[in-house]
Amino acid sequence: MIIVNLYKISWKRKITRKELAKAINVSPTTITKLTKGEHVDVKLSTLEKLCDFFECSIHDILIDVKNDIL
Repeated sequence: MIIVNLYKISWKRKITRKELAKAINVSPTTITKLTKGEHVDVKLSTLEKLCDFFECSIHDILIDVKNDIL
């Protein structure tokens, strides 16, 4: 399973979900769902915006978690 590692990245930058949503022009609900791991159908354009904003690689945002760990 692949999860979005948004909580850890946004926490390091000390940015709120609302500030992040405004900065990358997506809804605060989308950011909340991504942070909580509830959003399964994330758009590639949203991932690209996140990478650009945090100046990181897609590998820093998406993590492959083995099913037996969960």
